[in-house]
Amino acid sequence: MPRYRCPSCCCGAALVLHPPKGATPICSRCRTPLERQPLVRPLPLLILLSVGSVLVLSSVPMLFNPSAPVQPEHKDRSA
Repeated sequence: MPRYRCPSCCCGAALVLHPPKGATPICSRCRTPLERQPLVRPLPLLILLSVGSVLVLSSVPMLFNPSAPVQPEHKDRSA
């Protein structure tokens, strides 16, 4: 689905339009041509992948070298 956003109107919602080939959609508020917006923006996707990979790779050593479980000491009760 092609999504379009107005560069002049701040923070407006992306519009889903199906204009005919060769036609440029125009904003109904300010009459400027709309810009095509990608479905997934590359910079946030790159940040998400890098942070996710750092979190996953930092947990890998814990999977292969688990710490020994701590067992509480039991004292014998003699009455």
